[in-house]
Amino acid sequence: MVVALHWDNDNWIKEDQELLPKRRVDNKISWQRPHIIGSFYSRKMKRIIEYHSLNECLFYYFLEVDVSTIRYYVQPIEVPIPFISKNGERKYWLHVPDVVVFRKGYLPLLYQIKESPDDLGDKFNLCNKFCGKMAVLKGWKYDVIYPKTLPKNVINNIQFLQGYLRERSLYSNIRTDVFFKMIVNGAMSVADLSHSFPSFSAADIKPFLYHLIATGEVEINMNEPISQLTVIKLKGNGTGSPLNELYEIAFGTEQ
Repeated sequence: MVVALHWDNDNWIKEDQELLPKRRVDNKISWQRPHIIGSFYSRKMKRIIEYHSLNECLFYYFLEVDVSTIRYYVQPIEVPIPFISKNGERKYWLHVPDVVVFRKGYLPLLYQIKESPDDLGDKFNLCNKFCGKMAVLKGWKYDVIYPKTLPKNVINNIQFLQGYLRERSLYSNIRTDVFFKMIVNGAMSVADLSHSFPSFSAADIKPFLYHLIATGEVEINMNEPISQLTVIKLKGNGTGSPLNELYEIAFGTEQ
């Protein structure tokens, strides 16, 4: 069930201050569990986003191309996890879940990102318990997700589209012509559409078409590899991102 929530995309001062990253990205325990750290510039957040693994990176890329995702904050909060010391004292250590996501029509979604459903243990279950409680206190939802379980073609497409999210100066000049052609002709392949403008080269049109896919302005079949043979069409009234249904199935956004 989708709830009627509408986020004000122009006023995120409170969230920007309160949900700053609560831990540094490093390889301190890479000798135990090898992982790759890195960062990229987020078009959606207008800032550098750091990740602790390629699994996290994949999910953040997913959020960048999902038009229903308004904003997301990595390493956003600290969750106190209680334990009993050797002296019998009740103490706490702080766990930092991976990301909180704000999507159109949904409560904020706090996520823990894992490699696979087999990545379990007592510590994992304890963190889940208290992350779930913290989410309830904040009026959020909480879930554990496994981005690498997405279909391989979808993963490849998400990674491919990252290179086409940036708006180029040329795009404003060709946008009207491209959309008019699609209105007249209906669904067309990238190759056919890119070669149908005598005033522009295919080398200019193709990146713009991939940009339209990446920003969710047109529809494609995300389960098939994106290529020059990809058929694109204009979105119908009320249609969301081509990733929207997949997101709900894969990442548990049901309220």
